[in-house]
Amino acid sequence: MKILRHFRVIFAILFFAAISLQFFDIYHKLPKIYYMYPPTSLQFMPSLLKFLAGIGIASAWAFLAFSALALILGRAYCSFICPFGILMDIFRKIAKFPAENKFLKKTAVGKFSQKNFAKLKYAKPLTALRVLFLTLAVICIVFGFGALLGLIDPYSLYGKIMSAGFIISSEAVNFSASSAASFGYYGITPATTAAVSVAAFGFSIFLLILTAAVSAKSGRLFCNSLCPVGAFLGGLSKFALFSLQIDKDQCVSCGKCERDCKAKCINIKGKDIDFSRCVLCLDCAAHCPKSSIGYKINPAYKKIFSKSSRKTEGENISRRSFAAAAASMATALFGCKKGDEELSQKHSLKVLEGASEYRIDGARADKRLPSPPGSISIENFLENCTACQRCVSSCKSQVLKASTTQWGLSGFMQPYMDFSAAFCLPDCHNCSKTCPTGAIRFITKKQKMSEKIGTAIFNRELCVVYTDGTDCAACAEHCPVQAIEMIPFNEKKSLYIPHVHEDVCIGCGACENVCPVRPHTAIVIQGLKVHKKAIPFDEKMRLYVPQEKQKAEVSAPKPLDNPFPF
Repeated sequence: MKILRHFRVIFAILFFAAISLQFFDIYHKLPKIYYMYPPTSLQFMPSLLKFLAGIGIASAWAFLAFSALALILGRAYCSFICPFGILMDIFRKIAKFPAENKFLKKTAVGKFSQKNFAKLKYAKPLTALRVLFLTLAVICIVFGFGALLGLIDPYSLYGKIMSAGFIISSEAVNFSASSAASFGYYGITPATTAAVSVAAFGFSIFLLILTAAVSAKSGRLFCNSLCPVGAFLGGLSKFALFSLQIDKDQCVSCGKCERDCKAKCINIKGKDIDFSRCVLCLDCAAHCPKSSIGYKINPAYKKIFSKSSRKTEGENISRRSFAAAAASMATALFGCKKGDEELSQKHSLKVLEGASEYRIDGARADKRLPSPPGSISIENFLENCTACQRCVSSCKSQVLKASTTQWGLSGFMQPYMDFSAAFCLPDCHNCSKTCPTGAIRFITKKQKMSEKIGTAIFNRELCVVYTDGTDCAACAEHCPVQAIEMIPFNEKKSLYIPHVHEDVCIGCGACENVCPVRPHTAIVIQGLKVHKKAIPFDEKMRLYVPQEKQKAEVSAPKPLDNPFPF
C-alpha cells in the first residue's frame, strides 16, 4: 500500500503539471503532442459531454473507463486524475507543512497549523446534499445549462482558477519585459493578453481563495458534498469489487488514519470506512503503524442478495431534492440578454435572417455575438461549454474572453468573442483542439477559412469616408477572405467606401477590430445562430473595376495557340 501511495503521488504531480502547463503556455509554444493527446481527454465530465454532443462513443472512453474502475477499485479518478482534487491536496499539504516541519512546528505558525489544519475528524455523510447536486448536474446536462454545470464540475472549477494564473503570469511577463526594456535589455518577449472583466477575474481569485481555505481546513469537503462526479463515482464505489477495509483484529484504534483522512470517511470508533466517500488518496493505509488497512472483497456483495438488508444507505432520500434542484435553476433562466429588436427597427439597422439574439450592452443593436469557429451553433456552444477557460488561455489573439452577462446570467464565464480587443486569427484553431467537451469541435485551418460564424454589417453613416470625407480602407486591407471591396463614394472617384460581400464574409472580426471609428465602429460582426459555409471570393463578384484595368484587359493580345511559335 505504501508503494501504491507513492505511485499515486508521483502520477498525480506529473499529471497536474502536464494539464496546468497548458494554462501557463503564454507564448503558445506547446508541441503538437499536447493537442494530439491532450490531458483534458482524461477528464470525467468533459468526456461525458463530448459523447452527448454526438462526437462519437470513442470520446466517452474516459467516462466509461473511470466508471468501470469505480466498480472494481473505487474512486481512483478523484486522486489520480482530477486536477481540482489534486489542487485541493496541494493546498492541504501546504497548510499542514508548518505543523510537521521540525523547524517550524514550535513557532507561532507551526502551532497555528497544528491547531487548525493538522488533524481531521470523521464527518457524517451528507447524502441528501450529494444527491441534490448530482440531480442538479443531470438537469444541467439534459437541458443544456453548460455554464451552470461548470460551477460544480471539478475540472471546470479548476480551469476557472487556472485562468487567473494565466492572466497573472502574462502580466508578470509583460511587466518584466517593460522593466528590462527600460534598462536597454529587450530579450524578454511580451505576452499577448487582452483586457479581462473585473468580475470574471475576481470570481477566479475568489474561487482560488475559497478552495485554498476549505481544503486547508476540511480537506476534500467539496468532493463529498457538492461534486457531482464524486457523488456518481461514490454511488458506483458502494458496489466496487474491492474496497479499503480495516482489519478490526489488527487495528489498535490509534486514530492516525482518521486524522489523516482528507475525505473524513474513516470512523475509528466503529473501525469502519465509508468507501463511497473514499477518494483513494491511500494516506490511511500507508501511514497505519499496524498495516491494518488494505483492499478486500467488498462485503456489500453479500448484502445485496440478503433479504434483511435490501435497503442501502441513501435509498430513502426524499424525492423533493429533484424539485429543489429544478427550483435552483430559476435564477439561470432570467436575465438572458437577447437582441433589442425594437431598437434595431427604430434606427433602421440591418438584422439578417438567422442572426444571433445575443448582444452587448452599449454596442450597436445590429452587433450580435457569434460563437467560435467549430462550435456549429450558439445553441451547441452554450449547452456544452462548462466555462473551463481552456480555450481562453490557448487563444493566440486573446479574442476569447470570459463573459459576465454577455450570454446572460445562465452563461456566466462562458467565453465570448470580443472584437474590440482582437480578432480571430485565420491560421489559429487552438480553441477547437483544446475544447474537452465538444462545445468547440475540431476544425482544420482550411475549414476555418470557409466557416461562416457571422457577417460584417457596414453602416456608411458612421464611416469616416462619409462623415469626414477622409480616405480609409483599413477594413478592406485587413479582411483575410476579400469580403470587403472598396467602391467609388463620389462622382470624381477620389474617395472610396467599403462594400461587404456578405456571402464571402466569415465573421472573423478583423474589420471591426481595425475600424478607427469610436464609440461605435462603422462595421460590426453580426453573429449567426447556426454557422454556414462561406463562398470563396471570385473576381466576377467585383462591383467596380477601374477603367484602366478594363482597357488593359481589352487591349491585351490574345494568347497564341502554339506556345512555341519559333
